[in-house]
Amino acid sequence: MNQDAIAQQELTAGGGGNTTTGFATGTKCLSSGTYRASNRYMDVVQIYVAGDVFLSGPDGKKTTWYALAPNLSTKSGDGGFTSVKVEAGTI
Repeated sequence: MNQDAIAQQELTAGGGGNTTTGFATGTKCLSSGTYRASNRYMDVVQIYVAGDVFLSGPDGKKTTWYALAPNLSTKSGDGGFTSVKVEAGTI
């Protein structure tokens, strides 16, 4: 089975573009965007353009790349980074 067929199967299996669908190292990117791969120690975030081939993971081994949502999470209620803000002079 060729790489394009594998990538298409992965996309279809995930519901046709579901952001939880993973794409294996060596398959072609079908949709431009920001993708994440990780191992036990770190996450790598990279921009891929449609037609690019997904690279190895952060440790040089085969991995699975996952599409990231195009917008910031608004779980904090204000859409910002309140969880990392500190008062002036406290550090």
